[in-house]
Amino acid sequence: MSNKLKYVMGLFFEKRESTKRTKRTKPFILISYLMRILMGFILILVIINDFNFNIIKYIILLLGIGSIIDGFESFLKKENTRQMLLDFGIAFMWFVVFLIS
Repeated sequence: MSNKLKYVMGLFFEKRESTKRTKRTKPFILISYLMRILMGFILILVIINDFNFNIIKYIILLLGIGSIIDGFESFLKKENTRQMLLDFGIAFMWFVVFLIS
């Protein structure tokens, strides 16, 4: 590839570091996929049961568990303490909403 073509391609497809978290480990990716599948299954159950919103509280519970898993992952990777506390705080809020509903 010529240098001019590389330059033009570099303008449109530049490589930059992401501001998001570091790369997730495989077990945590699998757990998050399992949680999303369970949430989709619960939504299908809500639709089948004529929008019985008592079942939706279990989605809120899964969201809280997912936030705890994210916080635990950031603790294991020794990432930013602020991010870990944010994940645990969001999980606490999800659990409070679950207990209220």
